[in-house]
Amino acid sequence: MAARKTGQKSSDEFWSKVLSAPKVRRILENRGFSPEGFRKDYEADTSRGPRSPKQPNRAEMDAVEMFQETGDFEALKVALTTKSAAVANSALRRVLQFKAKGGVKTIRRRSGISGTPATV
Repeated sequence: MAARKTGQKSSDEFWSKVLSAPKVRRILENRGFSPEGFRKDYEADTSRGPRSPKQPNRAEMDAVEMFQETGDFEALKVALTTKSAAVANSALRRVLQFKAKGGVKTIRRRSGISGTPATV
């Protein structure tokens, strides 16, 4: 078995990185392939389904509910144990999407005030 050269990457590592569009186009043209044909095929490929966000955990749900009451974004980041606004925004989006899709079921009962429903 031949030893791998230093710095040489496996095929899996190569295909997991983002490729440079100008370089790909140049290589396609050098090999006699149509870059426009490749682009059309690439855009038409629907073999991978749409991504769906992961379901939020209880800690994220509690942190977002607290944020909705207080509006304190820094407290939201602390509750999520992150300093990243992007992580906090992602958790906020996931919880709100989850709730919007009916992920949180509430039990409603009739309150004593003019028959309006109350959340328990």
